Amino acid sequence: MSPIKEPLQSVDLVDELIIVAYDAMTTHIAILKRCAILHRDISINNILVCRSPSYGIGGMLIDFDNAIHVGDHTETHRPDKTGTLSYMSICNLKESDVNYTALDDWESLIYILCWLGTIGVNRNDQSESVNMDQL
Repeated sequence: MSPIKEPLQSVDLVDELIIVAYDAMTTHIAILKRCAILHRDISINNILVCRSPSYGIGGMLIDFDNAIHVGDHTETHRPDKTGTLSYMSICNLKESDVNYTALDDWESLIYILCWLGTIGVNRNDQSESVNMDQL
């Protein structure tokens, strides 16, 4: 029996990657609109692939440890860097005084897609992991 949820790197096709990313960010939008919660840590480890014989493939956004309520304006300033370094937005890396917004999370998704586009999909095998310094 295979697991229902798998790492994002386990997608077999670019089409699957698009569906999984779409589902994860649709969840991101819904949580932002309905609950006023901003994730702030979109990374390759926080998007899971869900496979089901009845529903096919989908994506799941997890790990809301760095999430904040955007209604509290004192919390949206960037007091410290949040998120996974490889996928942080430029403003977050620069420790800008500009408030953290949903666009920072979307920028993180772009970096994830660029990373997977560079190393390829279906790279769940640890023995073939790519060192970023070698690229």
